[in-house]
Amino acid sequence: MQGKEVFVLNKSNFSETVKQLHEKLTQTKATKKEIFRAELLVEETFMRMTEIGKTETVEIRISKRFGDLSLRMESSGEEYNPLVEVTDYDEEDDDYYRTLILKANRSKMSYTRKNGKNIVIIRVKDADNKQIYYTLIGMVGGIICGAVMKEMLTPDLITMFDKTIIGSIRTMFLNALNMMIAPVVFFSVISGITSITNASDVGRIGGKLIGLYGLTTLIAASLSLVIGYVVFLGDVPQFGTIDSSAADSTFQSQSITPLTILVGLIPKNLIDPIVKGEMLQIIFVAIVFGICINKIGDKVKILNEFIEAMNTFALKMIIMIVEFIPLIAFISMASLMLNVGSESMFMLGRMILGQLIGSLIMLAVYAVLMIVIGKISPVPFFKKLPSFIAIPMSTSSSNVTMPFTMKFCTEKLGISPRLSSFSIPIGATVNMDGGCFYLTTAAIMMAKMYGIEINFDILMTILVTVVALSVGAPGVSGAAFVVLATTCVALGIPIEAATVVLGIDPICALMRVTVNVVGDIADTAILACRENLIDKEVYFKNL
Repeated sequence: MQGKEVFVLNKSNFSETVKQLHEKLTQTKATKKEIFRAELLVEETFMRMTEIGKTETVEIRISKRFGDLSLRMESSGEEYNPLVEVTDYDEEDDDYYRTLILKANRSKMSYTRKNGKNIVIIRVKDADNKQIYYTLIGMVGGIICGAVMKEMLTPDLITMFDKTIIGSIRTMFLNALNMMIAPVVFFSVISGITSITNASDVGRIGGKLIGLYGLTTLIAASLSLVIGYVVFLGDVPQFGTIDSSAADSTFQSQSITPLTILVGLIPKNLIDPIVKGEMLQIIFVAIVFGICINKIGDKVKILNEFIEAMNTFALKMIIMIVEFIPLIAFISMASLMLNVGSESMFMLGRMILGQLIGSLIMLAVYAVLMIVIGKISPVPFFKKLPSFIAIPMSTSSSNVTMPFTMKFCTEKLGISPRLSSFSIPIGATVNMDGGCFYLTTAAIMMAKMYGIEINFDILMTILVTVVALSVGAPGVSGAAFVVLATTCVALGIPIEAATVVLGIDPICALMRVTVNVVGDIADTAILACRENLIDKEVYFKNL
């Protein structure tokens, strides 16, 4: 996790020592630009420490911590801060250009006085996955904290703590996210479309994208039927009985159908979709706006600049919010341990097992599709994936994860932002592969709980219902329960049956959202390969 190497720097060995330092830095993941800047700052700081601070030697330590890379410069003697702001100087001063260099890179440096030493820290490289480390620490800490509290506190205190503290923090976090989700989706989609200047390309790429998402959704839904049927073979505890004929009329009692989804794409006004969080309507309006802006061309150049500025602003806002993810991961795991702990009913364990099996099979499906359709090796994709999946696991939201998903696509896989800024927001709404396994296994379990015979008609009812609802499901935490309740209505099962899975929903959400997001990335990578919108040098880098 942490490592240090020490170099003793003075005027007589300066060139030789800096050369050794350079060799060590090139063995890290720092770029040439970052190394050059670090060496420049070392030189300028050393000159100020020796010439103005009157010290003879400076010790330099290379420090690595959680992926961060920094240089620690230490010198003994009287207190002297080489980074202090200098306001009274002119171009004739020997220190003029040195001061300008240090001032320009002030955000990368810090000074402290400790144990009689002047210490300057130069940040060479910030860890790409720092958030992931903190999130994993938060998850582990939450599990430990929740387990300890469950043993030490009374049930009343546990309930009060869970509702007042954990519930309040989680609600504030989700409210802040929901506040920004609509702007992020709206401006990201428009920005993605306007970056594709050819209108025919928008239609062609968009058609292929929807086709890929539809293909993986159908595969996931079909596989989930088989897995759910096999997992729940045999007896299931009965919660009640209903007339089997109640489940025969598939969509007569169902409020959401493919037709209602299609008709509901066009909103009555531009405000309702944002206020009500109707993601499909927001995406539809964004696509129309993007195409219209492209058709008008240079006449709306200022509008293009506004869209780009708002897209940057919205993404920055949500990134600021999700900096609290480690805290949310901590309280989420603590809440899970307080409410569930190590106990679980065998029936719910079978549901978790079914979703886990489906998730693993779906990863294999993505690998096959990347080979067959994308004509590219899936090995780099799966090797780089572990550094990313902690984020969707902790957020339980495809939409919240979008900024990180797009960054992963661009920086780690080399996918053009022209495509990822367009495909990822759409995938977060219409591509719910992981949700298919969750909804199907839960629907089959609940049907058996109420004595419904699992025959071909019921399976087809579940298939069509799950596909239709997964397309329209919002990619935010808690939406899966609403969709599951709607599935109950489609099968003629009392809605309260859906509350049975609430205790294990956090566990299911880890797998559900992760598969959803991985599916978005895989489909985007496949399409990027087909459209030559991927930098393969970046894709195969650092294996």
